[in-house]
Amino acid sequence: MALGTILNKPVTPSILLEAVGLVLGKGVVVETRAREKDQHHSDATARLRGARVLLVEDNDLNQELAMELLANAGIEAVVAGNGREALDILAGDTRFDGVLMDCQMPVMDGYEATRAIRATPALAGMPVIAMTANALVGDREKVIAAGMQDHIAKPLNVGEMFATLARWIRPAGGEGATATAASGPAGTTVPLAGMELPGIDVKAGLATAMDNESLYLRLLRKFRDSQGDFARVFAESQSGADRVAPARVAHTLKGTAGNIGARGVQEVAGALEAGCLADGPPERIAALLANVLQELDPVIAGLRGLDAGLAGPVAAAAVAVDQAQLHFQQEKLRRLLMESDSGAADLWDEQAALFKAAWPGHWQHIQAGIGSFDFDAAWRRWTKWRGMRRPERTPALAMVFSGTAIWIPVSSSSARKPCCWSTTRPTTSP
Repeated sequence: MALGTILNKPVTPSILLEAVGLVLGKGVVVETRAREKDQHHSDATARLRGARVLLVEDNDLNQELAMELLANAGIEAVVAGNGREALDILAGDTRFDGVLMDCQMPVMDGYEATRAIRATPALAGMPVIAMTANALVGDREKVIAAGMQDHIAKPLNVGEMFATLARWIRPAGGEGATATAASGPAGTTVPLAGMELPGIDVKAGLATAMDNESLYLRLLRKFRDSQGDFARVFAESQSGADRVAPARVAHTLKGTAGNIGARGVQEVAGALEAGCLADGPPERIAALLANVLQELDPVIAGLRGLDAGLAGPVAAAAVAVDQAQLHFQQEKLRRLLMESDSGAADLWDEQAALFKAAWPGHWQHIQAGIGSFDFDAAWRRWTKWRGMRRPERTPALAMVFSGTAIWIPVSSSSARKPCCWSTTRPTTSP
């Protein structure tokens, strides 16, 4: 008897179905798993486009990553730094299609914030989805018990993240509603995919950043700057009154390390977090901390040389300033900063050599604001230096007739109360 095909273990359902199709003479009856995943990802993001979500996350690296991924999918996001801030925002603005909730945060964690949301009648039906580095079965049960609908594990699997969001979130404007997405991936001067960084799986980190090299480079720098003094930060957390603080510090390291592809650091940081949560004896915690520093130190050392590795090509490109190009690019940057558009960060990375050469006495201040995702601060630096100010929008009232919005300018004397109008979600004036 002739063999029709051979199955190699382990056998997945798609491999088995494909083999059966070949043996029966039906050919390949299923698409490859990669193609299926791409299609599912595209379908999920299409359904989410135009959604407006509240992102509750205390870590700025995770904020930047999530904001960029959401913006590229056409999802508007508002950020809260902890559960208390989230409740304050929701008290004045309920026009969200869902909440993405980190669980481990200072001031108020995600569990308490979710219980408060569920206790508020106006918010009781709002989808709340956990985003946390805890991915064990018991952790998922805990978030469900707190009132959250689902759980997204960190480090982020982008396809699974959007599939989970699409399962629960429906844009108020309907599926496929129009939204302004961030600019696509911007190339860096050095292909990061070919770089070797100690302790970091660059390919995995780039996958988390959806192969956006500019974004991934910013995440690497932010990890270096925020976790480079981990030993001191952890020691300070141990000396404080908050007993959960050491576990929270380890939890943050675990999540951010996973997102950049530092899997070794992620693993030992998770062990340190577990030891802290179990109230392990001091000698046990000290041993776990030593393991963390052993994995973390070479990663930080490698990242400290990251800019030096990029500086050569960047500096070589900036031999002279093309005034026409400078005028074009700085006008783009001005508009992006004025609108607090995350595309400013991509543009800055793409045109860093030009801006640094043209503005030797000012670029550091603007870069500091952009690098921390504080576009208002960068805009204030820009306007102070250039002697400009943000143009004020003309106050207006919006009236809707048969689905068409009509904007009616009003005098400043009649617009004493600040208000906000949405082009996709018309509201009635109070």
